[in-house]
Amino acid sequence: MDVIPHWFFFVAAGILGLELGGIASIFIQRWIDEVPILKPGRSRCPSCLHKLGLTETIPLVSFLWLKGRCRHCNAAIGAQYLLVELACMAWSIAVAYRFGLSPEWGVYLVLGVMLIVGSLIDIETFLLPDRVTLGGTCLALVASFFLENGVDWQRAFLGAAMGAGLFWVLQQGYRLMRGQEGLGTGDIKLMAMIGAMVGVGGLPLTLFVGSFTGAIASLFYTFSSGKDGIHGKVPYGPFLSLGCMVTVLYGSDIMAWWKV
Repeated sequence: MDVIPHWFFFVAAGILGLELGGIASIFIQRWIDEVPILKPGRSRCPSCLHKLGLTETIPLVSFLWLKGRCRHCNAAIGAQYLLVELACMAWSIAVAYRFGLSPEWGVYLVLGVMLIVGSLIDIETFLLPDRVTLGGTCLALVASFFLENGVDWQRAFLGAAMGAGLFWVLQQGYRLMRGQEGLGTGDIKLMAMIGAMVGVGGLPLTLFVGSFTGAIASLFYTFSSGKDGIHGKVPYGPFLSLGCMVTVLYGSDIMAWWKV
């Protein structure tokens, strides 16, 4: 990091985040459309199915240049693409600031992008892909053996087991008391991934942030027009992911402040 100017590293991190955001957008849309994720060929406009050229697929730049519309049919480009790209860019810069140019930056960058992908899919479909949750769990557990400034492997494995185990107990308890599903199996798998990322010590803060932000969203959803009132469903995955990302970035600082 001493031979690379800080500003250059952060700019590069932002650009890389945008590029990963572009890839993440393709993954999200293809998973929702139930087409092969690794299908070869250029991306297409979802409205007119015209193959997009290179200048139409540059993250952020193309959206601004085209003013949010397809150049061929003038259909509006979903804001989801821009949201995912900006979220990945912001996450890349934030992790770069937290960990510097290190293996931790690379690992948590990829894991965070996976959480963003899972969150957008969960919002759209109320499902969490195994490629995200189980794949992320495996990556986090393997990385725990090598990262010097991350969660060590004992805390990672214990965190994955306790995170998934707690949500499994909640799922079964709700099913017994209410006779219906109140918590999806995807959330259980997601908690295994999150537990592996933050370790057992990071679970309380993750769950607090996730529950607090989820409760606010639920209130907003309940009182918004056009929804099904208190019976409306709110995906929990995005808020658990947010709690995980806050813990990765600021968990140690928050816990140090709390102990003062």
